[in-house]
Amino acid sequence: MLGLSRAVSNGNIRLKSTTAINSTGSQTYTIPAGTLYLEIECWGAGGGGGAGGSQSGRSGTAYQAGGGGGGGGWVKTGYHISDILANDTLGFTVGAGGAGASSIGSANVGTDGGDTTLDTHARGLTQINDFTGDDAVTAGGGEGNLSGFAINVTDSNGEGGDTDGAYGAGSDRDAGTDGGARPSQSGTAHNGAAGGGGGGDDGGDGGAGGIAAGTDADPGEKPGGGGGGGAGAGLGTKVGKAGADGKVIVRAYGIG
Repeated sequence: MLGLSRAVSNGNIRLKSTTAINSTGSQTYTIPAGTLYLEIECWGAGGGGGAGGSQSGRSGTAYQAGGGGGGGGWVKTGYHISDILANDTLGFTVGAGGAGASSIGSANVGTDGGDTTLDTHARGLTQINDFTGDDAVTAGGGEGNLSGFAINVTDSNGEGGDTDGAYGAGSDRDAGTDGGARPSQSGTAHNGAAGGGGGGDDGGDGGAGGIAAGTDADPGEKPGGGGGGGAGAGLGTKVGKAGADGKVIVRAYGIG
């Protein structure tokens, strides 16, 4: 059964361990002996910020900074089944932060952050549960955002990661914050937009936008899905910054 950890009246039930998984890609968590239920939090990765810079034309020099990447979404749920055994494993996929864009113009954008998902419960080589459909647990990655002078780009506006799927009754979830929009073109240098924050109380902060005078933007903060900052618009080209990787926290509750 997937849902919030059920209330347990037995006073011997306690928190046995807390495990943070910060590495990206396919990851495995081993369930400790005596576990009765698990509390699982997932954060998607932040999107990358757009590049900023200038273009010269007949009417003079135009400037446009980059937009900020969206923060990763967050979901918290409980997992309880009657036959959790020691050394059973849960399989996760932890999303990697999106790269910041390095060029202005054309269709240049920061890349999207990866989703973080709970995938499987296995006992040795036997799969006990496959978390799909009504049992899906997905914290979406944030979108990358537009670079200065980028055109013909859709669905890359730094939206915060969503938490699509079903999580069981009572589960908590929170979308990541949208990154700051790409500023309009201007005849003067200007700052880049900040990245959006990751969802939930422990989501990473978005990176600050780059300063027009030339200071680089900041990447999204810590595993937990902060979006990368957009680069400022000055002479030349400044790159956007990467979003933070996603993460997973697993708390095991049991006896003894």
